[in-house]
Amino acid sequence: MTNGDSESNNHFLLLNFLLLVSFSTSLIFAIVHVLFFEISFGYVLFAFFIVLLILFICFRISLNYKLFSTLTIVIVISLFSLITLLGAGNKSGLMWGLTFPVLVALTTKYRNYNIWSLIFLGINSAIFFIPNNFKFWAVYPDDIIMRYLFTYILIYALLEFYLRLKQQNINEKEKELIEAKHKLSEKDKFISSLSYEIRTPLNNIAGIINHQRQNINENIIEEIELSVSNLASILNKIPENTETSALQIKGNKTTFALDGIIKKIITLFQTEQYSKLRFNLFLSGNLPKTVYGDRINFMQLLISTIDFLYNNSVGSTVKVDILSEEIENNSILIKISCKAGNLIFPKHIDTDNLLRDVKELKIINQTAESLNGNFTIKKNSETFTTLFKFNFENEPVETKKDIQNIAYANINNSYTHKHINLKDANVLLVEDDVINSKVMTLNIQKLVKKIFIAENGKEALEKFSESKVDIILMDIRMPLMDGFKTTEKIRKAEIGTDSHIPIIAVTANASSEIKQHCFEVGMDDYTTKPTNYKLLIRKMKKLLEE
Repeated sequence: MTNGDSESNNHFLLLNFLLLVSFSTSLIFAIVHVLFFEISFGYVLFAFFIVLLILFICFRISLNYKLFSTLTIVIVISLFSLITLLGAGNKSGLMWGLTFPVLVALTTKYRNYNIWSLIFLGINSAIFFIPNNFKFWAVYPDDIIMRYLFTYILIYALLEFYLRLKQQNINEKEKELIEAKHKLSEKDKFISSLSYEIRTPLNNIAGIINHQRQNINENIIEEIELSVSNLASILNKIPENTETSALQIKGNKTTFALDGIIKKIITLFQTEQYSKLRFNLFLSGNLPKTVYGDRINFMQLLISTIDFLYNNSVGSTVKVDILSEEIENNSILIKISCKAGNLIFPKHIDTDNLLRDVKELKIINQTAESLNGNFTIKKNSETFTTLFKFNFENEPVETKKDIQNIAYANINNSYTHKHINLKDANVLLVEDDVINSKVMTLNIQKLVKKIFIAENGKEALEKFSESKVDIILMDIRMPLMDGFKTTEKIRKAEIGTDSHIPIIAVTANASSEIKQHCFEVGMDDYTTKPTNYKLLIRKMKKLLEE
């Protein structure tokens, strides 16, 4: 709660209290006057009681502080001024007016305090000094008037000094809060930018592994993939300024030993940082020796889940149970659980709310879906269990293709898009990062005819006008001209030519706003970095061949 919110709540409570005291006091003095003093003034006080009671009820219903604080002050001014004018209580009622600055200070904000206090002082002065011949108009001795005015001004000045100091303190705290928020925002931007920059080299590492898998020792590949998966899981814990999808480092689907991967993941957590973490591993005897799938993403999933349970647990020891079993042909169930009593989640929160509101669980769910897995949570008084059901694929029969060299050529641009096979397509790759460009080229060059490379939007327009291009892979963040502006210029150049070159955005920014803007400027599809090359190729085929 901010200082402004706290101050507003205090004013609401004080106005409630003032109205309650005011109508109660009016009722008490109305009864006293009817029984022992002036009956007519008792009826006047009773009328004020009715008005103040109605104000109290209406304020409780509407909670319109600005309106009802103003009405309350006007009615209190009217009541105190009437008491002063009539000399009620044998003229001793005059003393009620000295409480007015206090009442105003409690019920209104600082900027209105001076106005209302001076208005009431002016009304009292008019009652004291305006000549009149009315019998009901009370006449006070000069010494009483002087003492009253001096006391009123003294109370007013002291309260004004106090309120000024209080307001200065509030202003300083608000300034400090704004500065703190600004520093925090800058820090978040830096962390988000750092996360964004780290995604690119991670993507490159995964791409190089995919391309050089046949030339690297399998054990070394496993260690690299394990490190990449762990770093990806760490990056997913960094808060983003924008709505982002989970960072998933896509690898080629390979055959791997399921039990071996699980045991390797456990060794990753056997460090001083996780010294209080203990594992119970239960691997069913009927598990297949090997499965076929994306090993990098599978490791990322297990790391993220164990890390989530550990970071949300308390106690001297955190025990995590991992159970794996085959429930039907090619379908494997993995349970990762811990004691529910050790978790910091409130017991009343249900699993649906956890999946919807907890960022780490949403990321785990996204990763499971990318593996064609089903992610669910079960929670009872004793255990908190995450369940993953995977339908692993059968290993496909690979077909060898000749690797074609990258070629660059200048071809007349009199070209109208036709449905062509991907292998016959000329691709314009627009990417400002040289390493990114090389990795993407390594992963798609064998599947297309030619690749033209542009390092920025301006160069992309030149290559587009000079060369025959069938499809464009467009980065977003680039110097000189970004991907949005470049796409807009390409679409304008196509007007009247009866051609439409498919454009796929390839960017590390996965926010929904960026995705929407890609389609608004005329791009045909969208994919995020780290690049899922299988998905990218599928999108390219769809745009070219269908």
